[in-house]
Formats: sequence, C-alpha cells, structure tokens
Amino acid sequence: MLDKFLKHIGVGSYEELNTEEKETFSQWEQAISGRKLTDEEVESFLKQELDLAINRLTDVDLQKEDEIFRKVEVRLIKKILNFLDSPKVEKRMAEQAISQMLK
Repeated sequence: MLDKFLKHIGVGSYEELNTEEKETFSQWEQAISGRKLTDEEVESFLKQELDLAINRLTDVDLQKEDEIFRKVEVRLIKKILNFLDSPKVEKRMAEQAISQMLK
C-alpha cells in the first residue's frame, strides 16, 4: 500500500523522501503492520486511568449513581492491574516453593 502511495506521488523509493516524510512514512508503516501493545504500555495506561478514576471519585458533589459508578470503575481497573501482575506473583510463589524444598 505504501509503495503504491510512493508511486502515486511520483517517488521511486523511500530513500528519496526528506527527513520529515521518512518519519511520517515510518509511522504509517508501523500503523499498517499492526503494532502490538506491550504489557508495560497497558499497565501504564491503566495506572493513569486509575489515578483519574480516583480523582473523579473524590469529587465533592457526586450524585449517588455517579459515586457507585466511580467505585466500580476503580475496582475494575484494580482487578485488571492485578490480573496483569498475576504471572509475576505466580513466578515468585513458585520460586519460594522451590526454595523451601531445597532447604
């Protein structure tokens, strides 16, 4: 698709692009190739959302429905963060169990 675009604008290859165009081309290339989110990116996003949710929960004039929704939001984000952290916890538990057996 990007090669077709280059031909469409009269450019023979990536090397003919200027620095700004190469940067845009690279961004498009990453987007088209379907970049995958890392666990760290997901965790960072959820932590930011958790902070925002807690801030919204502490608003003074919350109606009862809004308060309930905000509490559920905070709990859900915490559960997802715990789920993402579960492989680390499992690893520590297995290491501790093996360590105890070696004593």
